[in-house]
Amino acid sequence: MNKSILLSILTLILISSCGSFEDEKKSLLAGGEKKDLVNSFDITKEQASIYQVSDHTEPKKEEAAPTVAIKKMKTKGKDGNKVKSKIDQVANISLEKVDGSGYPSEQPELFKNYDIVSKPIWEKFKPLFYKNEQSIIAISYLGVTAGYITMTAKDIVNVGGKPAFHYFARFKSKDAYRYFYWLDDTIETFIDKGSFLPIKYSLIQREKKQNVDDLQLFDFKKLKTMTWYKRVKEGSNKDEHLEKPIPRYLQDSFSALQFVRGLPLKKGELYDFPVSTRGETWLLKSEVIGEEMITVNDREVRAIRLTAETHFPGVLQKSGDINFWYAADESKRLLKFQAKVKIGSILGELVEFKPGVLVK
Repeated sequence: MNKSILLSILTLILISSCGSFEDEKKSLLAGGEKKDLVNSFDITKEQASIYQVSDHTEPKKEEAAPTVAIKKMKTKGKDGNKVKSKIDQVANISLEKVDGSGYPSEQPELFKNYDIVSKPIWEKFKPLFYKNEQSIIAISYLGVTAGYITMTAKDIVNVGGKPAFHYFARFKSKDAYRYFYWLDDTIETFIDKGSFLPIKYSLIQREKKQNVDDLQLFDFKKLKTMTWYKRVKEGSNKDEHLEKPIPRYLQDSFSALQFVRGLPLKKGELYDFPVSTRGETWLLKSEVIGEEMITVNDREVRAIRLTAETHFPGVLQKSGDINFWYAADESKRLLKFQAKVKIGSILGELVEFKPGVLVK
C-alpha cells in the first residue's frame, strides 16, 4: 500500500478516537439547517400553498383509528357489481387527461406494470408512526466511525391542509474529520397520514466541496412529481426544475425506510416497490431473509434481516446491495445496515434509541 495512503488511514483512526460520543451527540442534536425549501425555489403561489407546512390540530371528537388507503375492501356490492379498493378510490380522483384505465394519457407502461406488482404489497401494509421516536446511528467505514445519523419522528403536521407524518434526519461527520472532509446534511419527508404516500421531500447538503438544495413534491391526483435541484460546486454548478410522471404506488428515498417497518417482514417474502429520487423513478427489490441474532452496540438482539437491491435509472444509474436489520419486535426499529461500496463496505449501527408513542 502507498505510504501516504497508509499514513492518512492511521491518522484518521487516531483522530477519530478523540472526543466522546456524548460530545458528538450534543453537536449532532444542536442546530442543523431546517429551512423550508418551498420558500427557496421559484415555485408558484398555488404550489407553495398546497405544500406549505403548518401545525396540526386534532378534532375535538375522538377519532377512530385511521382507515389506511391500502386496506382491502369487499370486492362486490349489494348489487353484485365490483367495488374498487380504497387505494384505487383515492388514487383516481381528478386525474387530468385520463384514459380508460384511470391513468393520465402520457403514463409510461412501465409504471402501470410497477403498480400491478406494488398493489399487493401496499395491501399488506399497516403504518407504524411513533411520535418523538429518535434513533442515533453511527456510520463507520473500514472500522472507523466517520459520523452519526439521527432520525426523528416529529409531530403530526398539516401539509396543504392534510395531516401528515413528519420524519427528520441529520447526517453529520465527526468533528475530527473537519480537516479532511466535513458534511452536515439534513433530510425531511412528509407522508400522507391516510395513504402513507409521500407528499414532500427535501434534502439540504452542506459539505466541504458542495452545497445542494433538493426539493421534491408529489401529486398523486395527477400522478406526477415536481423536483427542484440546485448544486453549488466549484466548476460544476447545476440548477434544474423537472416535472415527471410517477406510479400510483411510490415512496421517496427516506420514507422507504419507514414504509418497510409497516410490512409483515415474513421470511421469504419479496417486496419490490418504486422509489423516486430527483424525479427519477427506480425499483427497490428486497427480500426478507429471516430472523437472526446480531450484536448491536455490544448487545445481542433478535433482528429481521432484509436484503435490498437498488437500481437508479438515467444519470443516477448505479446499483448496489444493502442489508438491513430491523428489530424483531413490535417497534421494528432499524438496528443496523451494511452497504457495499467499491472498496469495503459502509456500516450503520444503532447506538442510542429513544422510543416514541404509537399514533393510531
